Amino acid sequence: MKALRSEFLSDLASHVADELISCGVDPDTANEKALASADAFAERWQGLHLYVAKNIKKTTQETHKQIRAEFTGNNHKQLAIQHGMHVRTIYKILKQQEKSYE
Repeated sequence: MKALRSEFLSDLASHVADELISCGVDPDTANEKALASADAFAERWQGLHLYVAKNIKKTTQETHKQIRAEFTGNNHKQLAIQHGMHVRTIYKILKQQEKSYE
């Protein structure tokens, strides 16, 4: 009989299994290890009211990196429209890059 897990733990196990499989781990082994990891997580953190914050720092860094890569020297307005930002924000992002080179 398959053990019942909360939606969160089932989703966690599913993602862990997918990552293991993408790394070349046998699917049966990956699923077994993923479920064991989810169970260990539940055992360690049981009873905790968990809040998972948005990964805003990573998302912001990736967006800024993409903007710098797409910058051609004169496309500030186009980048602002494309990324849903104000033109001043694009200038600020690009200026931060200049400071990191100094």
